[in-house]
Amino acid sequence: MIKVSVIVPAYNVEKYIEPCLNSIISQTLKEIEIIIINDGSTDGTKSKIDMYQKKYSNITAIHKENEGQGKARNRGIEIACGEFVTFVDADDTINENMLEKMYEEATLKQADVIVCDYYEMIQDQTIRKKAIPQKTGNSKKDYIVSIAGPCNKLIRTKILKEHNLRFLETGIYEDIAMIPLIGVYANKICYLEEPYYHYYIRQGSTMRQKEFNEKLLSIYTVMETLEKGFRQSNRYEEFKEELEYIYIRHLLYAGTGRFLEYEEGIKQVPKIVSIMKNQYPNWRKNPYYKKQNFAFKLNCNIFYSNKKWLIQLFQKLKKQLKSKSKKNVVII
Repeated sequence: MIKVSVIVPAYNVEKYIEPCLNSIISQTLKEIEIIIINDGSTDGTKSKIDMYQKKYSNITAIHKENEGQGKARNRGIEIACGEFVTFVDADDTINENMLEKMYEEATLKQADVIVCDYYEMIQDQTIRKKAIPQKTGNSKKDYIVSIAGPCNKLIRTKILKEHNLRFLETGIYEDIAMIPLIGVYANKICYLEEPYYHYYIRQGSTMRQKEFNEKLLSIYTVMETLEKGFRQSNRYEEFKEELEYIYIRHLLYAGTGRFLEYEEGIKQVPKIVSIMKNQYPNWRKNPYYKKQNFAFKLNCNIFYSNKKWLIQLFQKLKKQLKSKSKKNVVII
C-alpha cells in the first residue's frame, strides 16, 4: 500500500532538483510514490528527472508543456495513489523523517490533515517559521487562517478527490484559492510544531520581482474563487470570520508589498478598498484582525485610507525600518 504520494512540480530547476529529490528518496517512510511533473523546463531539468526515474522504481515522471505550477500540481493529484498526498517544490528539501512523523500522527489521531512548521531559507539566513501562529482552540479555524502554502502539509487524498479540490491555474497565488478550503472539509486537523520542511526563497521569484508583474492581478480571481468555494460548501456562515480575515491579510495587509512597490500597482488601491467596503465593511471588528499587532493594523488602515501620499510615505518608512531590522535577524 502506498501511504504517501509526494507531488513535485518542476520548472527550470536543474541547479536545485537533486538535493530536493535526494531528501525525498531518503525518507524513513518507504511506502511512498514520487510524482514529478516537469512543467516544460528548458534547461537540464528533464535529463536529471529522467536519470532519477531510471534509478528508482517508485518515481513517476511526467513531461508536459509549460502551463504553470497550479496545473502541474493538479496533474499530480489526478494520478496520486497514496492514502495521503504532500507537495514539495523542486528547489526545496525536507527532513528525512518528515513523512514518517506526519503519517504516524495522522494514523494515531485519525486526522485528515497534518501540518508542520518549516524553515525559511533566505541566502545565508535560516528562520524558523510557525505554520499555525494563531490558536483559538478550534483546529479547523486555526488552519483556515494559517499560511496557505501546500508544502508543509499531509492531506488525505480522498478529500481532494471527493470534493474536487484543485489548485487554481492562474500561475500565481493558486494555493490561496484551495488550501484554506481543505479545512472546511477535513474531519480532523493536527499540528506538529516541528520544522520538517526547508523553504528556499530565491532571488527573482515571481513574488520578488523588481518590475510590476501582471500576474499579481490574479489575486482578485483567487479571492473570488475562494469565497465561491466557501459558499458552495454550505459552511460560509460558520467560517465567515475566517474568510474575512483572509481578505484582510491578502488584500489590505499584503497589498502594500504586492502593489505599492510599483506605479502600476498603486492604481489597484481604489479597487481593493472598494472590494472591502462592499463585501466586508466591518472588517475592523474581525476577531483575528483585533489580535494583530499595531504595525499590522496601521498597515491595513493606511492602505484602506486610499490616500496616495500617505501610503507612499508609509512605504518609505517601512523600507527604512526593514533595512535596519535585517541587521538583527536571528540565525538558527
